Amino acid sequence: MPVSIEATPVSAEAIAACAAVLMEGRPVIVPTDTVYGIAAAALDEGAVGRLYDAKGKERSAPLQLLFAPGLEAVARFAVLNEAAHCLIEALGPGGWTIIVQAAAGWHSAALAGGATVGVRMPDARAVHALVELVGQPLAASSANYHGAASPRTCDEAIAQVGENCGFALDAGPTAAGLDSTIIDCTGESPRILREGAIDRQEVARILGMSAIPVLRSIRR
Repeated sequence: MPVSIEATPVSAEAIAACAAVLMEGRPVIVPTDTVYGIAAAALDEGAVGRLYDAKGKERSAPLQLLFAPGLEAVARFAVLNEAAHCLIEALGPGGWTIIVQAAAGWHSAALAGGATVGVRMPDARAVHALVELVGQPLAASSANYHGAASPRTCDEAIAQVGENCGFALDAGPTAAGLDSTIIDCTGESPRILREGAIDRQEVARILGMSAIPVLRSIRR
């Protein structure tokens, strides 16, 4: 089946067009600092469902929420504890996803029925602009069919999920080429669920830990 979208270089006009597609309830392909992602407006249940379908991903698996820089917006959706605050302050926008308790008063299919949320603040201006234009965080995951390799280029992302997306922003190959490091801050002591773009030594150093438990690593 032919792909219905093409890679569109990032520009103010392209970002505005991509935001319009998001507000219509369709998933889009976006460049981040780690790998290309597939994103949808987080509070649009239908759009989030279409994202799951595009990836072939079970709806029991939660998605990340993408935010622009600044903790005020994050605080509407997530309860940031001391460890989370410490990490975000030290790392700034970058290749991390921090899992914390979800704040009360909102719901999204991206939570997969759980009480925690994965906060992601990529170092990617196009994503920041989209979040601001759409007026809410974006539910997101890597733009690959579930189980396949995460894409480093827009064309790779289109080849995997493009048929089910309404727009694709192209910012060239991603800088990291490695998925974000997922840090679970919901327990008594932080742990890394997936070591990716940020290594364990950096996370442990920021948190003042001699070492941090790591459940899985995708670093070479």
